[in-house]
Amino acid sequence: MITRTNIPILIVVFLLLLVSCNVINFGSGDLTTDLELEETEITNVQDIDATFSVRNKTDETKEYSFSSGCQISFIISENGTKIIKAEEKLICTRALTSFKLEKDESKTFELPTYFDIDLKAGTYSIKAYLIGYEDEVFATKSFSVN
Repeated sequence: MITRTNIPILIVVFLLLLVSCNVINFGSGDLTTDLELEETEITNVQDIDATFSVRNKTDETKEYSFSSGCQISFIISENGTKIIKAEEKLICTRALTSFKLEKDESKTFELPTYFDIDLKAGTYSIKAYLIGYEDEVFATKSFSVN
């Protein structure tokens, strides 16, 4: 019998089952990533025109699952100080999403840089990543604001 007290236990067991059946794939270092940043004058986050690409360099199909409609995000920092973590400000649909990459297949995303945040003169770093795979599937670039 399912009761309120055992629902959390059932959820954990279900998630463990998904992981063990490889339905949820936690990424791999066998991917290549690229972050393309257009060479334009940047004074605001909205001025950034960037794409993030992921390519599967393995012999296996890779699947990435997400807890919302948002699949990518980015962090902008200056001298180690976080200016914005887009994931914290994105408005995402409440739907489970995923995508698969076959061998040598790639997927390219446009970064959601619609945030009105002014950037002072300096050198910044932008890190684009798959949400939930921030430490495994990412790319970084530096850019300057004059």
